[in-house]
Amino acid sequence: MLKVYHSNALDVLRDVLVEMIAREPLSDPFCAEQILVQSPGMAQWLKLELADRLGIAANIEFPLPASFLWRTFSQLLVDVPKQSAYSKESMTWTLMRILPEHLSASDFQALKHYLAGDETPLRQYQLCEKIADLFDQYLVYRPDWIAQWERNDNAPADLEQLWQPVLWRALVADTSNRQLPHWHRANMYDAFIQAIASAPAKDIPKRLFVFGISALPENYLQALVTLGKRCDIHLMVANPCRAFWSDIVDRRYLASLARQQRAPDQAAANDTTAQTSLYQQGNPLLASMGKLGRDYLFMLGQMELPEVQLFSDDNHSSLLTSLQSDILSLRNRRAVDPQLSSISDDEARLAIAIDDTSVSLHSCHSAMREVQVLQDQLLAMLERDQDLEPRDIIVMMPDVSLYSPFVEAVFGQASAGTYLPFSISDRNAQQESPIIANFVSVLNLASSRYGASQLLELLSLPALLRRFELNEDKFAQLRHWILESGIKWGLDGQNRTELSLPDFSQNSWQFGLDRMFAGFALGDVDQTWQEIAPYSEIEGLDAAILGQLYKFVDLLQQCKQQFALSCPIEQWISFFNQLLNDLYAPDDSDLAALEIIYSALEKLQTTLQEVHYQQPIEAEIVLDYLQQSLTQQRSGQRFLSGQINFCTLMPMRAIPFKVVCLLGMNDGDYPRSVPPMGFDLMAEHSRKGDRSRRDDDRYLFLEALLSARSHLYISYVGRSIADNSHRAPSVLISELFEYAQQAYFLAESVGTNINSAIESSQQLLTLERQGRQLMQRLTTEHPLSPYHISYFNQSAGLFSYARQWLPIAELNAQPLQQNSFLQPLMQSPLEQLQLSALVDFYRQPIRYFFVHKLQVNFVDDETVIEDEEPFALSGLDNYISRDNLLKHALAGRDIESYSQYLSRSGLMPLGVAGDKSLAKNLHDGVELAEKIKPLLTGTLRRLAFDLPLQNLQLQGWIEPLYDIGVVKYSAANSSGRSYISTWIAHLASCANGCSHPTYFRAINEQFHFRPVPQEPALDYLNQLIAIYQQGLVQPLSWLPDLGWSLFNAEDLDKTRASLEKNYNQFNDPYIARVFAKWSDIATGLSLLNDDILAPLSEYLVIDTQEAND
Repeated sequence: MLKVYHSNALDVLRDVLVEMIAREPLSDPFCAEQILVQSPGMAQWLKLELADRLGIAANIEFPLPASFLWRTFSQLLVDVPKQSAYSKESMTWTLMRILPEHLSASDFQALKHYLAGDETPLRQYQLCEKIADLFDQYLVYRPDWIAQWERNDNAPADLEQLWQPVLWRALVADTSNRQLPHWHRANMYDAFIQAIASAPAKDIPKRLFVFGISALPENYLQALVTLGKRCDIHLMVANPCRAFWSDIVDRRYLASLARQQRAPDQAAANDTTAQTSLYQQGNPLLASMGKLGRDYLFMLGQMELPEVQLFSDDNHSSLLTSLQSDILSLRNRRAVDPQLSSISDDEARLAIAIDDTSVSLHSCHSAMREVQVLQDQLLAMLERDQDLEPRDIIVMMPDVSLYSPFVEAVFGQASAGTYLPFSISDRNAQQESPIIANFVSVLNLASSRYGASQLLELLSLPALLRRFELNEDKFAQLRHWILESGIKWGLDGQNRTELSLPDFSQNSWQFGLDRMFAGFALGDVDQTWQEIAPYSEIEGLDAAILGQLYKFVDLLQQCKQQFALSCPIEQWISFFNQLLNDLYAPDDSDLAALEIIYSALEKLQTTLQEVHYQQPIEAEIVLDYLQQSLTQQRSGQRFLSGQINFCTLMPMRAIPFKVVCLLGMNDGDYPRSVPPMGFDLMAEHSRKGDRSRRDDDRYLFLEALLSARSHLYISYVGRSIADNSHRAPSVLISELFEYAQQAYFLAESVGTNINSAIESSQQLLTLERQGRQLMQRLTTEHPLSPYHISYFNQSAGLFSYARQWLPIAELNAQPLQQNSFLQPLMQSPLEQLQLSALVDFYRQPIRYFFVHKLQVNFVDDETVIEDEEPFALSGLDNYISRDNLLKHALAGRDIESYSQYLSRSGLMPLGVAGDKSLAKNLHDGVELAEKIKPLLTGTLRRLAFDLPLQNLQLQGWIEPLYDIGVVKYSAANSSGRSYISTWIAHLASCANGCSHPTYFRAINEQFHFRPVPQEPALDYLNQLIAIYQQGLVQPLSWLPDLGWSLFNAEDLDKTRASLEKNYNQFNDPYIARVFAKWSDIATGLSLLNDDILAPLSEYLVIDTQEAND
């Protein structure tokens, strides 16, 4: 017999289960107890609870309802297969075979029109998937339709959807023609009911428990009722309400009646008395969120089964338990109806203690901040309650994949004093395993551009590096070669034509590899060979690294060719098995992930063999299947491992925890809404018990509310991280707290109680005021950053255990003063100084301070790998091009040949843009060379020096020194940096007794410095070194380009105004740290100009073209 046990507390049902198993053990010790559950999480919880109370939990099976029933059917009915031909996967492939045969029929015009826009095999496959999914739902929720269709009765399909019963009959006929078992979930129930009476006892379970399942389809219930005639079945239902509540309705339903124009509903909607008499709302939270459970209980009630009531009502010591009690008793404490048109007696409303923390709402600026706040709140709970342990805490969210990186970052990186043990469940295999994520990325290459960064990211996987005999150092070497050889995207020119782009190979992988191999073979050359510009940095043993890169790219090329084919499934399986072997050299930690991939391939092959699908399959279909399968596949789930468990709301639904935390309760994110398919007949002809993602989510939230024993913690993104604008929480949160505001008030609320002696308007004002006070007490608005000072001065009820943020918080709390944090460092004694270091300092004094003194670098030195070919040269690229051309011109090499080399190097833009850039750089380089050549007379020399100055030895080289003097040049325009660096080199030359000028030539300007007598040169150097030493103890408020502009200004005020207007410190992160505004640097700039640039100007001579000639 089937008996139903109702309780609002799952732990009460657990105790009943334990008592039955302990008091009445099965007579056969080898017979396993059967306990049906709705999720693996529930099974794990029951195992632990049974083991805790019985001492051991062994020989107990926890099947899911569908698998249990199918197993039971296969025991009682003849020829029931292990895998049904009417499973979703099997029907998909059967439909793939038979659907094209029917598209020409008139009933299938809608499908034919849908496929006409994109007649690709993948589109047909995806359509068949959707149809199979819909048929699968019909088998569970509309078995009567299936039976009608098989009797040639097409109801309820109209003319537009007539293809559905026709296609179903075709699917059944195809299954029969292939001599596959005819059983499916719709036709098995009648046969099961007939077979159960005469079934042998050995095929009947000795006893069956159905524990804590929130809802079952009607035919599942009918099957259990039938099975209950042969064995005892204990159906244990988590029922949130002790009263009869199957007929209560949500106020949204009542509102919808008011919008309809039908009697008598319209009259009821307009008349409060009529509404109350026709419809009962009861507790508004239960009415709004409980539709799933309400429909399920209604179906149970229709079956008139024996029932046992086991409800438990805790004390009303907190807001949380009061909310749960209201739902349990179907009580509505709201003082005001939804339209604020009447006020009830205030006696029903409850006072809540001012220090009640059982329910809390936290508004944050981002998901990361939600997790940071959660960590602090959990630490506080554990500190307050010594009996609370991490295993008593569950953290649930709509999307684990969104929050898992933040959980790992916050909880995984916590210090020893704040570390909380945790585990993350419900992540799919792709998120859990780098190998699976990498393999999915390889599959996605079929429709990608094969970008340089994309392939490098693939290659960086350790298992893949091992397969290609690479390590981190060799990978870094490959990265450098790929960057410098000009590889951007595309395997080759043909690959680009397949993307409907012009056939060109420049910047492709083939292009870059050709450059590398040519450079290795030809050595250091700067001319093209067979239209290839050799890349000459690879030599000797580096050839082995290049060979591995070629093998990797060649393997991807083979994959691309295979992905363009249609093959039988056996060939696809063979190909992917070989591909996995060629790609990865797994270690022990990778084997489980690879097994998931092999299992997905094996499942596909088995399904196709079972439905006798022998046609070639297009690559895009196989790839789509694998991507979906590996994305949806769950790896090992760590439920209830004694730690704080992070998961979605599904696996732990209804399981009691002391602390239940809900993250991501944002408007639009939860409850989730999945629009039904346009041809879903169930959407047009709905019934009680139909599943809806939105109704499921509402009930999940209700179960979370009811399963919390001490604390219900809720957070959401309530402020925009970009502009701090307000964002609404989930509608479920709004409903919960709207009810709380009207049903409860703080015990110390300001104002009078609401009763009939007070005027209505005053009552409403009092209610509104008390509601605001309660919400203010329950809600915490958190600052944008975790280092806000309010977390550490205990203001506004905020606190933080993250002590690493305290120094920043204290610094931010100090009054902002100009350069207030710039305190000079201790000056270290300096005995020697290189001339090159002195020049580097004066070129970028502030950067020099950070990098060389503080050892702080704000710029990532690793160049970003671009996935697009250059469309225009940057300033730096133009300089490099001109500089190379200039050097070739000065050396007397064939500059035309080198120009061709540059144009084929992959560093220049394609087409006219590249030709123009190269032509201009060639012209500028040659013209500058003509200006420099007359100075390069005599023997080239470089002289080392070790010059004693006041406090140190200055060391370096006087170079390049010709008969005429030192000659320096730059393939760019001159700037303040050019003048100061040339001046310092000139002073070093003169201080060492050289009486030659120092010349400088640039694209836009020519100048030289007259010889400086040795003593003044020494004095100037000592002064510059003193300023250098000053710039090592604090940032120097001087920049060469700004200083030069100001020093040479004809109209000083106008120049100052222009510099202030255009002062853009954010172009340089070093300057931004210390001189955020023009006024921060302006004073020091003027003062230091006198010491730095004034002596320079006395010896500076601007050369004209004539003088150069």
